Amino acid sequence: SHTLLLLATILLLLLSPKHHVHAKLSSGTAHLSGVSTESLLVKFSVSTSSSAKIDLNLTSYGMYEDEKDLRFRIYADDDWAELKRMPLCTDKVKLSQRNVPIVFDFQGIKQDDRPDASKGSSVEMYTARIEHEITNPPNPHRKPMKKDRPRYFYFTIDDCSLEKSFHDNKVPDMRFDMSVMNGRPSMARIGKRDYDHLPADEEGISTLLILTILSSGGLALLLFYKLARTIGGEVHVAILVVMAACLTNGISALCELLHLKAFNSNGYGIYSLDALSGHFEAVSDSMVTLILLSIGGGWTLPSDVTGGGMSSSSSSSSSSSGNKLMKGVRNPAGSLLALGGNGDKKGGFVAIAIILVHVGLAQWGRTFDDDFDTYHALEHPPGRCLMILRFAFGLCFVTGVGILRSGGRCPPSLMSFLTKFAVVGLSYFASLPGISMFVGSVLPYHQRHQALHWGASMVQACCLGSLTWLFVGGSDASAYHRLSRVGKHHEGGLTESIAANPDGKVTGPSLWRIGKTKVRLD
Repeated sequence: SHTLLLLATILLLLLSPKHHVHAKLSSGTAHLSGVSTESLLVKFSVSTSSSAKIDLNLTSYGMYEDEKDLRFRIYADDDWAELKRMPLCTDKVKLSQRNVPIVFDFQGIKQDDRPDASKGSSVEMYTARIEHEITNPPNPHRKPMKKDRPRYFYFTIDDCSLEKSFHDNKVPDMRFDMSVMNGRPSMARIGKRDYDHLPADEEGISTLLILTILSSGGLALLLFYKLARTIGGEVHVAILVVMAACLTNGISALCELLHLKAFNSNGYGIYSLDALSGHFEAVSDSMVTLILLSIGGGWTLPSDVTGGGMSSSSSSSSSSSGNKLMKGVRNPAGSLLALGGNGDKKGGFVAIAIILVHVGLAQWGRTFDDDFDTYHALEHPPGRCLMILRFAFGLCFVTGVGILRSGGRCPPSLMSFLTKFAVVGLSYFASLPGISMFVGSVLPYHQRHQALHWGASMVQACCLGSLTWLFVGGSDASAYHRLSRVGKHHEGGLTESIAANPDGKVTGPSLWRIGKTKVRLD
């Protein structure tokens, strides 16, 4: 019901009339000092053979007493890395493409709206406005001429005199509101430009999002067809989990697509949709991770194959320790339901922790950059934590598959399948860190955002496709399909029941009933 409500809301947004407004792209605060003589306001990617229009509004809380060296400057990404290595402001400004003096006008004494201001306090307000335009490539008459390509521009304010005078106590707090528009050559008007708020690094992302919606939706429909055929009979919960992973991945792409459409017209998009996109993506990632770890630990396979019950008595102590390690993710659905009962709750807490960690990293990433998704970026601590987490999950996955191969009566045909499954699963866990490191170390800066977005989406789509095949394939598709409980419509056998309960007590399979339909959880 919640999913249907969300889809209905998104549909209303799609059908609602578009309001083209001129709104700020970014806003924030800036404070200069003798230690930090410059402040980065915004970075923006401008298309090839294009230009950018800048509209900057600065507000000073108090008089900026010596503003003769206060400047608004624009730098190109060609020089940004070199600039960051320079210690002196006077050396950095030599690399700027534009220098615009900042002159404040007195607006009167007004209420102080800073977050830390006392209630009812007032302050002298000064404002300055700068409207400027820069072409890409910049300064075509300067040698050497810069290559015509998509380019990031960095917009800063600085006061190099602070390096000498250190009159920090006389430098007031400032607030900025800034709009940047990307002017591409017009297809309809020769020699003219069409301006919008969409940066160059988001070009082509809409196509990727549409492909993601179609592929995830197609996989979800295939799983739903499999589910619909079992209504009134028996279905394994793994099908529901993979279908939820496909749906959340598709909804994430849909939310981001709507956000980009709004961003293109108003410069800031729809924050709630952008946030939902990141969180749905995180939930999809966590579900895929949980499914891979669970299958790697023996979920959906008979107990005698997984090394439990009768076979556990002959297992080594190291294998027994490994089994305890993987117990938390061996039956995630059953463990989650056990949180509300008297069963073993450890597995449920592990499953909940995996989901919450992914969602938490997505939210943490938004504190660094809330314009677009930074969930998979290595430029920020949340992205680096996600890469480390993927490596750790990959090790757990390989450990689980190794235990499964050696801890029970694993048939030779299943051994071969598990080897291939281990390679595919490990590729998933290692691919995203690998793509991120490749993108961050090999590709030019202006190509990294698109490459990372495409790479992460392709990895997720391939994994979702593989898991869909794993749970909808016929019994002759692989050794796993012949042994797995997924697709088996029976109440469990005596041998398996005794294997799962070494004390001899016979039990049936773990079931969850929805009407007449039985959902297997084991």
